[in-house]
Amino acid sequence: MNKPFILGINGSPHIKGNVSQLLNKVLEGVKKEGARTKIIHLYKLKIIHEPGYYSENPKKEVPSKMPRDDIVKLYPEIIKCDGLVFATPVYWANMSGIMKDFIDHLTALENNGFKLEGKIAAFIAATKENEGGVEMAAMSMVTALAQMGVLIPPNSVMWYPGDWHTAKKIYNSWAKKDAHLVGRNMVKLIKLLKKNPIPWS
Repeated sequence: MNKPFILGINGSPHIKGNVSQLLNKVLEGVKKEGARTKIIHLYKLKIIHEPGYYSENPKKEVPSKMPRDDIVKLYPEIIKCDGLVFATPVYWANMSGIMKDFIDHLTALENNGFKLEGKIAAFIAATKENEGGVEMAAMSMVTALAQMGVLIPPNSVMWYPGDWHTAKKIYNSWAKKDAHLVGRNMVKLIKLLKKNPIPWS
């Protein structure tokens, strides 16, 4: 069996900030479980805004007709990967604009054969301080990707800072503590699905 391959998508301009730290912790768990990883730093890419072909004519919203920017050049790698980790800072209670551009570019893959269906995904939203909006930013990503058919393991929607209160305990900064487990669980689920493939459509 080929090693599972997971892409980390960094939607922050900072490669040492909270977003990157959490993303790296998830990918550390991925690597410990024997999978391959690669991080895409969106701020290093040349990106053309999604042209909105779908609303004009869905037949135009396909990879071969998209403007040839650096996200479109990543399509083969996105299709090949088994999982993705989406990590964004929180800008005005939502994901960063560049992460939105990235997700909008995935429309062509969803519209042309549901290429993300069955892939495993995790989501990270982080701020420097507890200014609010982290849950909204995380769920904005989840909503789009769930519609595209990704599978989301338990506890794979993370935000920071934030505490998690349960009947038994309060978990402080739970995302940083659980991030490596999310990576591990992504790989375990990928391996299970490779052994027992499910025809989703």
